[in-house]
Amino acid sequence: MTPFSLLRTSSGPIRSRLLRDLVLLVLLTVGLLVAINILLINLIKEDLAESRIEAATALVRDEVRGLLLPVEQQLLIVRDGLAAAGLTPADEGALNQRLTPILAHMGQIAGAIDASADGAEYFLRRDGDGWMSRLHEPETGQLMRITRWDAALRPQETLEEASEHDPRTRPWFTAAADRPGAVLWTRPYVFESTQVPGLTASLGWMQSGELRVTALDVTIETIVASIERHAVAAEGRGFLFSGAGGVYVPEDDSLPPDPDQASGFFSVHLTPGGPLVFDAVSAWNQAGRPAQGLIRFTSSGVQWWGGFRPLTEDLAGGWAGVVLPVSETLAILQSRWHIVALTVLGILLASLGMTTLLVRKYHRQLRDMPKLSIDRRRAAEDLRELIASGEGTHLEFKSTMRMNLHSKVMGREIEMAWLKAVAAFLNSEGGILLLGVSDDGAALGLDADKFENEDKCRLHFKNLLNHHIGAEYARFVRFDLYDLDGLRVGVVECERSDTPTFLHDDKNREMFIIRNGPSNIELSISRALKYIRSRF
Repeated sequence: MTPFSLLRTSSGPIRSRLLRDLVLLVLLTVGLLVAINILLINLIKEDLAESRIEAATALVRDEVRGLLLPVEQQLLIVRDGLAAAGLTPADEGALNQRLTPILAHMGQIAGAIDASADGAEYFLRRDGDGWMSRLHEPETGQLMRITRWDAALRPQETLEEASEHDPRTRPWFTAAADRPGAVLWTRPYVFESTQVPGLTASLGWMQSGELRVTALDVTIETIVASIERHAVAAEGRGFLFSGAGGVYVPEDDSLPPDPDQASGFFSVHLTPGGPLVFDAVSAWNQAGRPAQGLIRFTSSGVQWWGGFRPLTEDLAGGWAGVVLPVSETLAILQSRWHIVALTVLGILLASLGMTTLLVRKYHRQLRDMPKLSIDRRRAAEDLRELIASGEGTHLEFKSTMRMNLHSKVMGREIEMAWLKAVAAFLNSEGGILLLGVSDDGAALGLDADKFENEDKCRLHFKNLLNHHIGAEYARFVRFDLYDLDGLRVGVVECERSDTPTFLHDDKNREMFIIRNGPSNIELSISRALKYIRSRF
């Protein structure tokens, strides 16, 4: 069966053809509606999620870069100032004067460093309301001088301690030494002075033919705080992680630190089934660590979208992640209801056009379609209309159920006559048999059959049907009694059977009968087989 059946006629019964095409039309419409809406909704949901997360990750990256870019610019300014003044790491007082205003007004900078290729290093960081500087000079050997200053840069305390510290082995120095002249960011590592994780921007430059490295520290916690201030939604979240898969979780003693990561970073491989961000990064790892597109994952039984973008060109460095619950996109989808509404409207209009085509095709046939049932609310009117139309393919009259009006005795031939009509209707297109109506349409009633009561009449009909046709066909036949002009008339409503119906006479001979116009025709075996193959 194909949609083209709607565009051509066929020789099957009108009711079957109409039912077939209506069912096909409904299935096509519903299937098309469901398929398109499922596809459309899924596409819209993913598109909304992708655009929302793309905007969020861009916002996070912009926020982080907005935090770090001034550090890079300030580093260049510091380098130029030091070069112009001819300062060295040993010029502690002058460096304090130049660098404390920078740290005081740029909260993201946690510390400043200046070092040279001979191992000399100057370091400055905040210390409560004051400052702490650290000076290491090669000629002092393993001694390092630490000085604490008040807010006005007056020295408060100075001490010396032994240390094996060598700035030339630190990540920020080795990176700058490899690429002098460029501002470079380290991967997350632990700051030696504070033992907290962070990133360092460093710049290598030459002074009097000797390498100098100037650097500024930014803590990871500062970056994460900046990310978390820009939540993408009430249920969304932004976070920081490393290209190696370590998630930054500040001050969480419940999680085991990853020995391969800096302090504060925890590997998703060591904490399966942990917090949301761990599930997100685990899904990112399993998806091949993509830098574009979305990843859908489950955390604590909730579906999430995740977007992951590198903060720098170094894919092994820092990454920003943004997650958004799938349910959040459904809320967004509600605001786009007009898209779905227009789609549904378009499909319904197409369905209406197909229905109009179908109705026009069957218009005449529906108009001439015979009546095959009685409306019990207006039974008398229906009976009069049927009788007035006369016997035909779907209607037959019988004067009695069992009484021979000529011989005035009950005859089996009377019963077999109307049973043939029932079998013929079942094998054809159905029909109505009126008992108590003469061949010329006169209403006679069933009084001549002399039943004791109506229950006896109904029981007699049932027994004959079961015996000569079969109880299994009772579901296709309904018998009832109605009043017509003061008489009780029997009405047998027959539906089209879905299996061949055989009539058995008193000698147990099987007959296969069909309806042809107003007549019942018994077919031979060969003709019956041919009919059955084409009909059932």
